[in-house]
Amino acid sequence: MGDETPKNFDKDFFYDYETIRKGGLIFAAVVFCLGIAIIFGKRLTCGSKRAAKPVNMDEL
Repeated sequence: MGDETPKNFDKDFFYDYETIRKGGLIFAAVVFCLGIAIIFGKRLTCGSKRAAKPVNMDEL
């Protein structure tokens, strides 16, 4: 079977942690701002509809 040495497939691979970190922070900031814009937006009604006031038949 010969000389069997474990092959290191990742020896040429390099993690660029600084770029990954900056990209993650930018993504988080964009998602945060988008969430704030949705929460405070005028178009968002939060699913609550104005309930009609009950009509008192005695007052009619």
